[in-house]
Amino acid sequence: MQAKIICIASAKGGSGKTSLIATFGSFLSKLKKKILLIDSDFATNGLTLLFLKEVRVKAELIHSTARAPAGLYEGLTNSSDCDVVELSEHLHLIPATYGLLAGASSADDSTRSRLHALLQPLREMYDYILIDAQAGADDMAQIAMSRNISDEVVIVSEYDPMSAAGVERLKALLREDLTYDRTWVLLNKILPEFAKSFADFLEVAKYLNPIPWDAEVVRAYARRRLAIDTDTGNEHTLSVLQTLKGLCGDSIQKELASWVQSRAAVIRQPLEQQYLDAEKEMAFLLSRRSKIERKKRILDLTLIAGLIVGMTSLVYFSKFYVKGLGDYLPYLSAFVVIAYVLFIAFPMVLRLFGVEGIQVQLDEARYDRQLELLKDKLKRLELLRTLDPETLLQRGDLRGGDAKVRQR
Repeated sequence: MQAKIICIASAKGGSGKTSLIATFGSFLSKLKKKILLIDSDFATNGLTLLFLKEVRVKAELIHSTARAPAGLYEGLTNSSDCDVVELSEHLHLIPATYGLLAGASSADDSTRSRLHALLQPLREMYDYILIDAQAGADDMAQIAMSRNISDEVVIVSEYDPMSAAGVERLKALLREDLTYDRTWVLLNKILPEFAKSFADFLEVAKYLNPIPWDAEVVRAYARRRLAIDTDTGNEHTLSVLQTLKGLCGDSIQKELASWVQSRAAVIRQPLEQQYLDAEKEMAFLLSRRSKIERKKRILDLTLIAGLIVGMTSLVYFSKFYVKGLGDYLPYLSAFVVIAYVLFIAFPMVLRLFGVEGIQVQLDEARYDRQLELLKDKLKRLELLRTLDPETLLQRGDLRGGDAKVRQR
């Protein structure tokens, strides 16, 4: 086993670098890869703080043996071995420091040599070693990004002009280490609609698949938990999957395929549920549409019945006129006309052209639109049900079907 060392860096703070390195490590560990996370950000201890509970438990355990725990800072300054925190079965962490004290940011060639010596035995124990570098180009960050320490560098950046300029400046400062063949740029925190639109273009330009952030991702990080869901999948997980495929290449293809196949039933379950819900909604709308049609027929029959009653009354009273009752015909005719207008014609006109008639037409139009949308949705779900699980994951629309129809 020879670990690939990847340094996760950024031109400026706030890019989401630390959250991403934890997310990548967590996802790769779910693929049964042995992962070591190293917090080399002595200024903020961000990765250490993210897993503070586990770090404190490990520190207390080491203190119980009458010695002080050693993080990366202590390992570099005291030439001691670092104590590793087990976050899960396949995911480990070397904290920046167990004391959570800001270490000196200055480093020299001896620091570089010591870090190289620390990493050599660790390469034989893990599949991937992910180093969280301090933002910017301080001495320790330059060492972490240097080619004799890390195999590849991922520069995490937000999608704005200032961040883009910062990336270019970082590349210019470290042009000997941040060469095209070993440097990736990863856009983070971008809007989901932008992520899908230029993902293919960015890969050609040595950019990894972008990581979109939506409200669900923001809420997860606000609650100090990772936004990925490796059990059932979500939009963020699918984006991370595509990013790791570009970063790790063939070394994880087999594991990714196995992971996707093992969750085929879970992946398809939302589709099946959406299809059943759509069929139920279709039956409900057809029932409501049928009631609207019956209501219109009743209104039409009311009009016809009124005309029949009127005509019958005129014929009936004409017989009275023939029999010599013509003197009463004007009064009887007036009575019939008034009754017809009051009890049949006028209410019927109100229904046809008044509030009730307009409401019937609006309901009919609304149900027609909803039925068309449901027909389109069922066709799309029928297509998705025929696709293989990996293609479904790549599409990234397994969980958004209902919302998309409602929004339209």
